[in-house]
Formats: sequence, structure tokens, C-alpha cells
Amino acid sequence: MTTGQVTFDPRPTMRRWTTFAARCTLPLLLALVSVPAMARNDHAYVTNQFGGTVSVIDMSTRAVTATIPVGSLPIALAVSPDGTQVYVANATADTVSVIDAATNTVTATVPVGDTPAAVTFSPNGAVAYVANANAGTVSVIDTGSHATIATVPVGSVPLALTVSPNGSRVYTANAGDNTVSDIDTATNTVTATIPVGSSPSSITVGPFGARIYTANVDSNDVSVIDARTSAVIATVAVGNGPDAIAVSPIGIPVYTANFVDNTVSVINPFNRSVITSIPVGNSPGSIAVNRHGQLYVANAGSNSVSVINPLTNQVEATIPVGRVPSAVAIQPPSAW
Repeated sequence: MTTGQVTFDPRPTMRRWTTFAARCTLPLLLALVSVPAMARNDHAYVTNQFGGTVSVIDMSTRAVTATIPVGSLPIALAVSPDGTQVYVANATADTVSVIDAATNTVTATVPVGDTPAAVTFSPNGAVAYVANANAGTVSVIDTGSHATIATVPVGSVPLALTVSPNGSRVYTANAGDNTVSDIDTATNTVTATIPVGSSPSSITVGPFGARIYTANVDSNDVSVIDARTSAVIATVAVGNGPDAIAVSPIGIPVYTANFVDNTVSVINPFNRSVITSIPVGNSPGSIAVNRHGQLYVANAGSNSVSVINPLTNQVEATIPVGRVPSAVAIQPPSAW
């Protein structure tokens, strides 16, 4: 980290507490998303910051079936496209724990950069990408050997990243300089830097790759980016402190978890308006959508996960997990 550069403090509930203390002391289409019952990958994974663990939730029973010890201060995770591996970013250990999803055990520990804050996979699962917040870099990991094969300089304090559906681009949300870095995965170089809202803390891409969305925690809005032009084409006001963003598998709706409001905003991406706001637990800081369109929201302040029915926009279950759940990821529907 260079002198004078903004740094990311991954302590109690990470950037959320420090950011806010400093600042203020069609639904019917979702029925088509379901898949045959023979798909056996049916788990959600939750990082528990203060427990140094990952909770495994059976989405069919909505119960925690395993608790897996990982590294120090786990704050992000991702599941491989085939559902067999879970990569966990351990912020104060500067490592990634590799979990075998079949046995719920850690099978490898991969050193990465300073303060890993986000992780994602390429669509074919051959590569994982890790955003190192206090290094201003992305580590590129070969998932076969668990070796780092490249390190890509990006913007200041990258807190989140996402990959395009075809795997050709990786995008990082850089909270320190209010930008998105566009990485060409063929060359592992940044080809564009896109200004967005204030303190982008989460980023996602639509299912067809045409739109990129950032949740901007300090400006209380979402930036909508055209992937072809690398330009912001709209800004959507949402709740207070949007700290996470996710998209339905069919591209509509888009959701933000609003850390200060304790709500989830439901956005229509076509007219770029908020359809409704859904009350959830305290301090929601992560959100994931499963293949049925159901939302899983990690509530850092209430040590729980809220499950939202997308047809009613209501919480239909609350699942207790570990201490300060900071991230949630869904196992994809491919069968073992």
C-alpha cells in the first residue's frame, strides 16, 4: 500500500462500521428459474467473521448442517461453477482457504495479497480471482494447482469483483477511488477505469454480460454500466448504505442489501426504479440469489441469514449462523 493511499480496515463488520461512523457519528418470471429436483447441489455458504468459520446451510431444510474452521477473519467466499470447491478470503491472514464441498474440510491454503476482501471464479472454474483490498491488486489463482499465476494492479481498495458470463472480463469495485477496473483476462491487464458512485463496495454483472452494477455505500445508489462502452448509463437511488448487490438469474430484479436501513431494495432494471423495500435482519451486508430466485441475505448485526421469497418479496425464513456473518454464496445447480 503506498503512502497516503486509503486503506481498508477489516475489523468488526469491516468497512461498514468505519464508513458509517465517519460519515454520520417480474416476479412471475422467476417461476421459470426452478430446475429438476435431481440436482443435488443445494447449499449456501456463509462466512462468520468473528468465528473464523463457514456455516453450511442446506437450502432444502434451511438448517445449518456443518460449521467449517477456516482462516482469520473470513469476509468473503465463492463457490466453484461445478459446486465442488468453496474459496474463502481470510482478511487478516492474507490467505484463501479451499474447502472441499463434499467433505466440508479445508484441503488447501493459498497465500494472496494484503487483506483479501473478495473472490470469484471464471465460468469454467479453471481460475479464481481474489481482490486484495490493501494491496490494490487482484491475485489470479490456478484452481488445479492452487498457485497464484498472476497479480494484476487495479484501483484503490478493491472490495469486490465479478466476472463476465463468457469469462473474458473481470471487474473490480474500488472503494478508495470510486472506480471500477475492467480487466482483460486474456492478458491480465486493466483496459478501462470507470468512475462510479461513492465508495463502491459490491459489484455484479447481469446474466448476459451487457450491464454491470455497483452498490455505492456512501452515495446510497447503484451505478449501471454499459459493458460495451465502459460508461455509466444510469444511477439508481436505493436505501441507506447499500453494501451488497445481486441479480436474479434471469436478469430481473436487481437487489441491494442496505446496511443502515436493514432492508433489501428490489430494483426494476428496465425502468431503473425501486419496486419495493424488504425489511430483513440487522446490518445486512451480503446477498445471493439461488436458482429458484430466492434471496439469501447475511445480516452481520443479528448473526442470521434472511431468506426472501421473490414472488411475495417477504422474508419466509430466518436462519441463525455464526458470529458476524459477512458474506453468503450459493452452490450452483449442477449435480455431483
